[in-house]
Amino acid sequence: MITKNIKRMIDYCFSYADNVQYKEGSPYPRDARITLKNQLKDDMLVFLGYVFDETSSDMANQIKFLNENLEIVITEYNFKRFINDRCRNLDLATYVPRSLQYFVNDDTAPSEQRTGYGMSISKYLIGTFNDVGCNFIAYGGISDKEADRLSDYINMMNNYANGFDIYNYAPSGSRSGRISLRDESATPTTVSVEEKEAPPANVKVSKASNEESLEELLNELDSLIGLESVKKNLTNLINLVKIRGMREKLGLKTPSMSLHLVFSGNPGTGKTTVARLLAKIYHQLGVVSKGQMVEVDRAGLVEGYVGQTAQKTAKVCDEAMGGVLFIDEAYTLTNAEGEDFGQEAVDTILKRMEDNRKDLIVIVAGYTEEMKKFIESNPGLKSRFNKFIEFPDYAGDELIQIFNLMCDSQDYVMNKEAREYIDQYLRHIAEKHEKHFANAREVRNYFERCVERQATRVVSEPNIDANSLTTLKLPDVKEDI
Repeated sequence: MITKNIKRMIDYCFSYADNVQYKEGSPYPRDARITLKNQLKDDMLVFLGYVFDETSSDMANQIKFLNENLEIVITEYNFKRFINDRCRNLDLATYVPRSLQYFVNDDTAPSEQRTGYGMSISKYLIGTFNDVGCNFIAYGGISDKEADRLSDYINMMNNYANGFDIYNYAPSGSRSGRISLRDESATPTTVSVEEKEAPPANVKVSKASNEESLEELLNELDSLIGLESVKKNLTNLINLVKIRGMREKLGLKTPSMSLHLVFSGNPGTGKTTVARLLAKIYHQLGVVSKGQMVEVDRAGLVEGYVGQTAQKTAKVCDEAMGGVLFIDEAYTLTNAEGEDFGQEAVDTILKRMEDNRKDLIVIVAGYTEEMKKFIESNPGLKSRFNKFIEFPDYAGDELIQIFNLMCDSQDYVMNKEAREYIDQYLRHIAEKHEKHFANAREVRNYFERCVERQATRVVSEPNIDANSLTTLKLPDVKEDI
């Protein structure tokens, strides 16, 4: 049962709290051994009271869940009073659970003062809160209000923990708790590399890895620069998938839910990167059986003669079975003038989405306005793609972070004058950019121009050393604005 796994996670945190002992120089108060477990119970109760929806359809089972898993005794009447007194006016901008503060303190303490367990207990605590919240919501139905509150609360916890230098991995055995919507007893169908045909031209396949746990994938999503609204929307979606799985395990009714998505926004805003991560996350959640992502555009789907497009598109869909089909600039399939076979590709994809609804996810991507027109162009598209996720342009500070990451990855540093110019330049192009600004792609192009200018300068120097090879100076980074 799902609840057994949740109880195991809670008990792990309770056990940790029980074992915190006072030492000279410890960040904990002298009575922490007595109070931390009760503090953790109180924090979880505040959290669940915060996400609770008053229109819950099964409050009796939610109360039972609280009493059994938090080892407390509370009635419906007292829980509602608790919510009104402690939870309804909670300001997440200033509130951080005290137990999380204790756990982060232990993660960041000198090694000889940590309670231990060889992992980040604060990150594990945040994962426990998230899964406890999902299970709690599952009894009451699938409410967007509860999903939003859950996402906001977990984001608050992550933002607090991310402000510290802590270990970022889960305890041994935590992967065994992943939630699956599929029959785990069934033997998955696999095809060896030798047996499988190469993908068609203009098609790129990103394979899933079973080495990455759900916790690691979610941490990777959270660590992406910017994209706060995207992360929140996807966190809500992932939690709703978890909740559906929990309700199925509990024998409760589960409303239908489309997991096909529209990613809209300018180039270079991370749409493909996020889609690859989401394919792996869907696999870990059991939504799809393999978790690969097949990337394609119009050229990979459409041919110039009758019947060829349907065959070509069907092969791409075969490649994507068990994973995600990602169609970039999907609007080009329907906006061509004259006789065109793009609509044939769309019709083929829609049929495969219907026939293989349990093991094929389709994500379409492109410019915002064009994608809206694309979805509106066909009733079949409109009925299957009802969730848009907008990828905003990066702000100046975010472009600077991206440039810094590129420098770090390629062993380049900047002197003071170069850094000041780069900061000014990237903020300028973020503010003054054209309608279809290329975002991270523009930063990469700029970085490559800087490296090219640096190489031209350095090659003519009489004495070339490691410092000259790795340092970007003002002439290297200066552009005509």
